[in-house]
Amino acid sequence: MKKSLKVSFLSIAQFKKAIGTSSLEIVHNAKTDKLSVLTGDGEFFRCQQNIDADGRMAFLIPDDRLVDACLVNTTGDGISPLTTKASL
Repeated sequence: MKKSLKVSFLSIAQFKKAIGTSSLEIVHNAKTDKLSVLTGDGEFFRCQQNIDADGRMAFLIPDDRLVDACLVNTTGDGISPLTTKASL
């Protein structure tokens, strides 16, 4: 049986504190045409490819694994872009 994925969210400030960095940038790689998040320490994290930098954002953290974090746009409440469609 497949294990359930636990998803949580951290604000940008909470994420910066959790990974110990003072700066984050959304960067574009011209070779791959992909967006990523770059820390002041040179570490890369995933980024929603159609991210709206003017909208609300948070880091999606799967299974409490900061190394797998992804910057995503959030809903108006600033918490989660996910809505439950069905519980199985």
